[in-house]
Amino acid sequence: MNVTQPPVGDDDVPNKVLEELMAAFGGVAPTDEISDLTTFDDPSIDVLLDINQPEPEPEPEPEPEPELETPEVDSTIVDEPAPQRRTIVIGGDDQPDAMYLDEEGTDRLRGGPVRTSNSDGSTERSTILIVGDEIEGQSGGIPLAVSSASMDPRLRARRIAVRREIGKRRLQWLVVGGGGLLLVAGTLTLLGSSLFSISSVTPSGARRIDAETLQIAIDDLMGTPALLVDTRAIERKLELSPWVQRARVSVDFPHNATIELVERVPIATYGGSDGRFRIMAADGVVVDVIAGRPVDFMLIRGSGLNVEAGNSAGIAFTRAAALVEALSPTVRSLTLLVNVGDTGDLSLIFRKAGSDKEGATVILGSPSDLLDKLTRLEAFLQRPGSDQCSLINVSTSPISHKC
Repeated sequence: MNVTQPPVGDDDVPNKVLEELMAAFGGVAPTDEISDLTTFDDPSIDVLLDINQPEPEPEPEPEPEPELETPEVDSTIVDEPAPQRRTIVIGGDDQPDAMYLDEEGTDRLRGGPVRTSNSDGSTERSTILIVGDEIEGQSGGIPLAVSSASMDPRLRARRIAVRREIGKRRLQWLVVGGGGLLLVAGTLTLLGSSLFSISSVTPSGARRIDAETLQIAIDDLMGTPALLVDTRAIERKLELSPWVQRARVSVDFPHNATIELVERVPIATYGGSDGRFRIMAADGVVVDVIAGRPVDFMLIRGSGLNVEAGNSAGIAFTRAAALVEALSPTVRSLTLLVNVGDTGDLSLIFRKAGSDKEGATVILGSPSDLLDKLTRLEAFLQRPGSDQCSLINVSTSPISHKC
């Protein structure tokens, strides 16, 4: 019988071969029997016999990191070049040349980030310009908070010099201002001293003012320093006199003074109910009150006010005094008195020729247009026989009369 030997596979090794290999490499004598097949599980034998080892399990691949979303960029925006380094200029002839600072230096000088944003979103560094006495940035004269540790020595020296210069200027102004104030104060003190006091007073226009009032004004001026004379106060005192219409006091530095008076002129008189007569000026002010009738002034007849000197005689008598002042010499020589009616109407009473008795009456009417009425009266008096008239009415035109 033919016995067919089974084919030997790739992983089947004859026992004999195994024994020889063990004897050669393992130090064990070959035996006819293999007592323990487990000794063939040594990994080194597998390596010698080139037996395929089980493939190690592959390590898990790391999970990919999520991709960050990239914002879309407008293709119309053109990339601008990176901003160039800015220049810091230190002005002054006695200072070092201009120096350049990098980005960190500029930020330190400004105390932090100083980038400005443009309208398109880009940023731009600011320029530090040191000229004269100020440190300026793009915002215009913003003080810079700079620490001493991070400041450039040249810049620190410049700042110290600027502060010293400002201090010197302030000191100069203080010295000049203080000196000016002292000079002015000294000048005023000297002018206000007795060295420049009034020693001579010259009055003018004083004809009717009482001597006591004038002397008081002169005494107020004498011995007073010229710079301290209150001229307005002395003028008011003089104008309290009923005779003084206006007063003017002036100082002629350093020792002289003058008093100029404009006095009221008395032109009429009237008797009050108290039996006394008031002397009036043309502006209607009573300048004096006396017991008897003064013959030097035109008499005004009517119901006058019993007022003291310095007061007004009233509207009606003021208008009568103005009429007296407006009379021509011819009419004044014919007039004996002026009559004031109860309604304020005015009339003239002529005297009879060769006597002081009442003669013709000239009616003027209301105290308006007195100049025109007096002009018509002057023309009428030029007519022949006008001196024979007993009544002349010039309040209307044409004139009416009784002759």
